[in-house]
Amino acid sequence: KQGQNAERAIESPLALQTVERTAVERVIAGVESTISTLIEELPEDASAEKSQRVGTQIEAQIKAKRNAIAQVLESIDRETLSIAVVGNKSTGKSTVISQLRKQWQPAHTHVTSITETAGENAIPAAQSDLVLFVTAGDLTQSELQHLQTLLKAGYRLHIAFNKQDQLTPEDRGSVLQRIQTRVEALGIGVSAIAANPNTIKVRRHQEDGTIQKSTEQPAAQLTSLTDRLTQLANSEAKQLILATALRQAKALKVDTQKLLNAQRKQKALPIIEQMQWIAAGSAFASPLPSLALLASTAINAQLLVALGAVYGQTFSLEQGKKAASTLAELLVKLGLVELSTQAFGSLLKTHAATYVAGGALQGVSAAYLTRTVGLSLVEFFEEQSHLPEQKRQFAFSNMGDRLQAIFKATKQELGLQSFVKQALAHLPAADKPTAEKTVAA
Repeated sequence: KQGQNAERAIESPLALQTVERTAVERVIAGVESTISTLIEELPEDASAEKSQRVGTQIEAQIKAKRNAIAQVLESIDRETLSIAVVGNKSTGKSTVISQLRKQWQPAHTHVTSITETAGENAIPAAQSDLVLFVTAGDLTQSELQHLQTLLKAGYRLHIAFNKQDQLTPEDRGSVLQRIQTRVEALGIGVSAIAANPNTIKVRRHQEDGTIQKSTEQPAAQLTSLTDRLTQLANSEAKQLILATALRQAKALKVDTQKLLNAQRKQKALPIIEQMQWIAAGSAFASPLPSLALLASTAINAQLLVALGAVYGQTFSLEQGKKAASTLAELLVKLGLVELSTQAFGSLLKTHAATYVAGGALQGVSAAYLTRTVGLSLVEFFEEQSHLPEQKRQFAFSNMGDRLQAIFKATKQELGLQSFVKQALAHLPAADKPTAEKTVAA
């Protein structure tokens, strides 16, 4: 019955590949390059010496990253292994661990730990060289998704089909075959075991002709699993260690890039704010529909060029204009221009009608849409920064979902009423009496 919810096989199979030491060193070199860029881009006023231009917090983070680099490189030459055990509740993980520690680990002293990872969807510790995935029946959809997550994270997996003794011999073979079919393309092995078999009733005929009834606890059935673990621990230990080092190096690269992106975002936000108020002032002075404003002025083109420069991407002004036009069309097609105009129109009813007619509505709306575009570009550039250069695609026409999400998030974060107050403070004559505002309009 469990299998009925798991008919869909795992998508995008990840074939196991041989890991070379050079692959780890190449990723580490990328981490060090990102750290150098991080230091290079620190604000000029952080310190007189460029190499020391680091605030206390960033300095500590960079130091931690360099220590992690040293640990990864050192770990490549280790000879010890670590096994993590994962799986859903009631699959017998604790019993499997106990039996392995008692029956198998003593003969393999280089396996220094066999530990359980708590939580049904938990990710094992980064230093885990092998993940033993325990299931008690055919794989469910959630288990398949968990396996896929672990594969994508770079973990080496082996499945232990536990509690097979609770099935009939026929069902036992059928379930095992289904599990193997689901994961064979992924290079994941499966071992059928019974870590804690059910007790059995025993009848013994005594010499006096009586029958003595009792129950016995069968020995754990772990042979298929321990044989495979022995092979992995002895013959493939170096590959397991290198795979772990590569996974740790890649995770370190992602964390370091996030640190750099956080610093770049601090530079990007003032640019977005500056451009949004420029857009507001332009729309106020020459009221136009928001689409015409976004498409006919160079504000959003300049915004894209400026943000691209912050994130190390070079765009010409012509490229920026083309992209800005594409984004403006998306804003209209998604209804965001209409939504912003309606929302701000109702809020601006409390202000002088002539002032609104003079361009306040267009100004506030243009500022809000420019902010939406800017924040969407920041998120987009951050996402691209985690990809290899050859895989980066600046397809701005595919940013519809991102624009919608940022539009809603900005509304919740700032609040429309608060944004109106900020925008009006930046509009020409916003602080003048109504009569003067009418003249200005």
